[in-house]
Amino acid sequence: MNNNESLDPEDIETSEETSEETSEETSEETSEETSEETSEETINDEEAHSVPLEQYEKIKDDYLRLAADFENFKKRAEKEKSMSMVSSLSMIISTLLPLIDNFEIAMNQDGTPTEIEALYKMTQVFLDTFNVKEVPGTGEPFDPSYHEAVEQSGEGDIELVGEVLRKGYQIDGRLLRPAMVKVHSE
Repeated sequence: MNNNESLDPEDIETSEETSEETSEETSEETSEETSEETSEETINDEEAHSVPLEQYEKIKDDYLRLAADFENFKKRAEKEKSMSMVSSLSMIISTLLPLIDNFEIAMNQDGTPTEIEALYKMTQVFLDTFNVKEVPGTGEPFDPSYHEAVEQSGEGDIELVGEVLRKGYQIDGRLLRPAMVKVHSE
């Protein structure tokens, strides 16, 4: 149309109606396409994220095994830490045992100063603090895992500790030093 030509009001209305109808049709088509695409994408996403039952069971089994391995690792690490501490403590106390033996020899002498007695008592408290116990001694059955026999007397089947020459010690059931003993058989 030319600018010179006049527009008929009916033509303007028809043009507006046609424009509105086209716009409505386009939005309906777009809406339908969008909903179809969304449902297709949802299905595709579910297929992409879904795992076959066998694979799920395998992943679950692997996870449970890994969790159990981790628990075992924590327990083993704690046990090793405890054993390391006992081992270090054992080395320190083992070096102090000759000193304790000398205190005991001094205690058996006549006229022992009270200072020596006080130091000996302190060493006993120190040993008790770390749960260090003496190995069973005189009158107890001879046990080669706790006693070192230096001399044996008698002809019987029952072996008893007759005399303790040097005390033995253990810490938490672990032998620090065997007792040096004379064994008497009955």
